Amino acid sequence: MAPQAGEPGGRDSPARFCTDFRETLRAHDVSFRRAEELSGWGKSTIAAATRGPGLPNADLVTDVLGAIGLTSDEVAAWRARHDRLREPGTPRAEPLPTPAAVPATTPATTPATTPAPVAPAPVPHRSTRRRVEIVAFAVLLALVAALATALVVVLDAAPDPPAVRTVVVQNRVAIGDGALVEDRTPSYLSSRPVARCASIPGCKIPGTDVASGFTFLAVCQLTGEVITNADVTSTNIGQNPNAAVSALWLGARAPDGRIGYISEVYLAPAYRGGLGLPAC
Repeated sequence: MAPQAGEPGGRDSPARFCTDFRETLRAHDVSFRRAEELSGWGKSTIAAATRGPGLPNADLVTDVLGAIGLTSDEVAAWRARHDRLREPGTPRAEPLPTPAAVPATTPATTPATTPAPVAPAPVPHRSTRRRVEIVAFAVLLALVAALATALVVVLDAAPDPPAVRTVVVQNRVAIGDGALVEDRTPSYLSSRPVARCASIPGCKIPGTDVASGFTFLAVCQLTGEVITNADVTSTNIGQNPNAAVSALWLGARAPDGRIGYISEVYLAPAYRGGLGLPAC
């Protein structure tokens, strides 16, 4: 099932993206468990990606869709749709019109002269035709140059990726088949994108402890160690839709000026899946 955002009058959104993802799985008669077997992503993580409201991980979506049988072109269309939703302010470059679409400003031919009763109409001199051809070509070149300049201006005016994004912490642990409870230990910024940083001397950045609901100003993102918010020892944890697994970390500025890192699994779902921030 191809993305639906291109339908006339359609208005795309992360929530609609998730709904279309779920409907594509249903159309191919693929359960979350079967999608897990085919793609290697956890079924609970796949299930969470179909519910929204935030934009799911792009690699998860394309891996699952490719694994269940979508063509490479269809998967590429989903990736492009994800990119547009992640960076909604980026304008699309319009193609240059072909020379045939440019209104003619110079007559292509010289109006015919009404023949005299006896003598035939005079034939235009070769030099006159040559001047007309030169003028028409010059006008065409000027129009192409003007259009190319306008396109460069539009592209130069495209907004840069956001310098910072405010993200909300969700310091909660997924337990059992559906529970999501506040972690007894706080989240924090680390000097390296690794799990259990607090147990590594000098890794945890002092003064950055936070609980759910606190915010950070994220300035960049990078790939680090894979981490989960799930208690993997709890019963039926594979069925918990709140469980998240990711290797994406966001960089935020700590009180001492350093850039510290926090895994996206400890952010509210709306702030996962990539925010269009520059690389750290």
